[in-house]
Amino acid sequence: MKLLKIIISGLFIIGSLGKVYAQSLDSLIQEAYTNNLELQILEKQYESKLQLAPQIAPRPDPEAGLGVFPLPVETRLGAQVTRLSATQMFPKKGMVDAKKALADAKTQPILEQVNARKLDLAYQVKMAWLQVYELDKSREIIQRNIRFLQSLEALVLIKVETGKANPADVLQVQLKIQLLENELLILEKQREKPLADLKRVLNKEENAAITITDSLEFSVLMYQKDSLLSVIQANHPMMKMYELQQEISKRAIDVNALKDQPTFGVGLDYITVIGRNDADPTGNGRDIVQLRGMVKIPLYKSQYEAKKQEELLKIQAIELQKENTTDQFMAIIEKAYVEYETAQLRMNLYGQQIETTRAAIDILTGAYSVDGRKFEELLRLEKELIDYDLMILKAVVSSHRAKITVERFITE
Repeated sequence: MKLLKIIISGLFIIGSLGKVYAQSLDSLIQEAYTNNLELQILEKQYESKLQLAPQIAPRPDPEAGLGVFPLPVETRLGAQVTRLSATQMFPKKGMVDAKKALADAKTQPILEQVNARKLDLAYQVKMAWLQVYELDKSREIIQRNIRFLQSLEALVLIKVETGKANPADVLQVQLKIQLLENELLILEKQREKPLADLKRVLNKEENAAITITDSLEFSVLMYQKDSLLSVIQANHPMMKMYELQQEISKRAIDVNALKDQPTFGVGLDYITVIGRNDADPTGNGRDIVQLRGMVKIPLYKSQYEAKKQEELLKIQAIELQKENTTDQFMAIIEKAYVEYETAQLRMNLYGQQIETTRAAIDILTGAYSVDGRKFEELLRLEKELIDYDLMILKAVVSSHRAKITVERFITE
């Protein structure tokens, strides 16, 4: 009977615990970065925005024109028949640099969107992976319990043959085994959803195989909650994106201010003249060359003031959005810490309960081996022990879920 005690004590111990998030999970996250279509779209949008600055010319395109006089204008030196003209406007000093700064500012928020999307992808992969992990480990725990019950069933059969046990004990064990086998089928069905979510994030085919071999111990939450607010405000891609969006508005204000000032240009007109036949004045038929200077005066200044106010209001709105997003992040983090601390308490409680229950099972096993007594109590305690193993697993998973939630807002 010593062998049976060893089996009972060993079958319910959760397997050896390894490094948190082994390379297999890291490789899945990298695969998500490579294959996720939303991330690829953002990266292409970023690349396209990089082409904004090169599109800004140092000055406006010159204008050229050709005019024909259907009714020639008669002058002393002849009739004007055609006019060729060219005009070149010059941007206000600093306008080109201001426009390029605006174009560059429009590029940077997309890069932060890429970084934010990577954080979300890592979070989705880890959460789906963790759900699959919990279901797989639950199945392992139940399978170990089934093996124990099968061993116990063999012992009961021997006791029944020798007249030291009730034949109903065999039926009780068999019923327990059937219930657990049905539970395995349920867990296998429940596994399909998180596995499908994981494949979707990874952009994998539906029939692709994903195997989880890692083992987790209770996680260590290394971040100080009180310091996370400043860390998020300084480093989170969403916060940086908001700041860059404010920068866009500031650069737009700079461009707008330059538009509110006069711009200058030069022009040249060349008019062809057909000489007179009825006289021959000096310079008869001489073409005309005219130099022009131009100024563009922004008279309707209300539009520029309205544009400035629009951008200033955008900056204020983004500031409020930053504050709102930070509050939402911290609320999620607060819940994660509550979950983590609760998991710690449960871990300690269930660990103590498992030790007590195992000791009781050892005692009852000895009694049953001798005279077949208290079989129902033995089955009840065995059921409690498997429940505690599952609760320990849930506590471990909860600790990692809390850590994953906090890491969603932390950049390395």
